[in-house]
Amino acid sequence: MSLLILTPFAIAVEGPQVWAAGWETAISQIGPQFIWWVAAQSVFYHLYNQVSYMSLDEISPLTFSIGNTMKRISVIVSSIIIFHTPVQPINALGAAIAILGTFLYSQVTFGKLRFFW
Repeated sequence: MSLLILTPFAIAVEGPQVWAAGWETAISQIGPQFIWWVAAQSVFYHLYNQVSYMSLDEISPLTFSIGNTMKRISVIVSSIIIFHTPVQPINALGAAIAILGTFLYSQVTFGKLRFFW
């Protein structure tokens, strides 16, 4: 549905020449199965959003947000391992802080760690 609604706006903003050039490049590099890849990606993204909304009914928004942060970190770490992407020290520090924060949150939430102040 969003594809149908937003495509005219995207074409108007970027121009039909850009879209035509991008489409031709994609078809020439990937082939006719490009259309199926776009359709499959759309379906999976829709299912991802459905599962996200269903999850929000079962858990708190904060827990969902932290889980989403961990998902992003796992995607980053796996892409570093698979594609051998170089990592800046500041990026590694940010990931370590996110992982530590998630660990501390889970400890506090499940009562294993208590703060007295």
